[in-house]
Amino acid sequence: MTARQLRLALVAAALCLGASRLVRRSCGAPAVPAPASGSNVRDPAAVLDMLLHVLGHDLRQPNASLLAWLALRQTRSQADAALMAQVGGHARRSLRHIDDLNRLLRETRHAYRMRRIAMETLLDAVLDRVWSEAGEAGIRLERPAGRLPRIGGDAAMLASTLEWLLASAIGAAAPGTALRTACRGHAGGVALSIVFQPDDSGAAQLARPGPALLCAQRVVARHGGLLVPLQPMQGAAAQAGWYLWLRRRPRP
Repeated sequence: MTARQLRLALVAAALCLGASRLVRRSCGAPAVPAPASGSNVRDPAAVLDMLLHVLGHDLRQPNASLLAWLALRQTRSQADAALMAQVGGHARRSLRHIDDLNRLLRETRHAYRMRRIAMETLLDAVLDRVWSEAGEAGIRLERPAGRLPRIGGDAAMLASTLEWLLASAIGAAAPGTALRTACRGHAGGVALSIVFQPDDSGAAQLARPGPALLCAQRVVARHGGLLVPLQPMQGAAAQAGWYLWLRRRPRP
């Protein structure tokens, strides 16, 4: 029996047990009120959320199993080691793509809660999350100096979007360089720029359309803003990055 068949069998057994308990309870106890729509399996929104969770797990499983097999399949042969590294790289890229797709699908289901946000607190929290990653890559993070303006928006979605922007910039920056973040009030909103010196191939990947970039742009658009990748400038002081503009008071 495969893992998927076993999982389906366990789900079927759980449904059977639950049905039998409901039958016994309905025969020996008074009727109880129906559950709220948020916990009702007939609620289309609840069913869709459950399917998204199962879909994300099933899409990740083949690549996760492949990476686990590669971890066990270690060899001293240089040719085999190079091949295993290539296969592992493809599997990890596939996993990132699947996670990006899952994040994009979940964004379409997210109920935005617009609140007043202290930009300093939000940016500090996001920088803390990527600090270790930047240190391992040899990238120096530079936070904007001075007091930052307050904005309105969904703190969770903005934080995850900023974290992805910073992580993408860290992955594309040349080792030993700085990642500079600037923030200022601008035309009824807030302008945030993330600028870095790119390596040979990383910067070109930032502007390529993909589910992660589309998700980030959708989040920013829901806040009445704009997200634009900065095209890399050639020369001794080549720069690339992101430009982000948000409204101070986004429409609900």
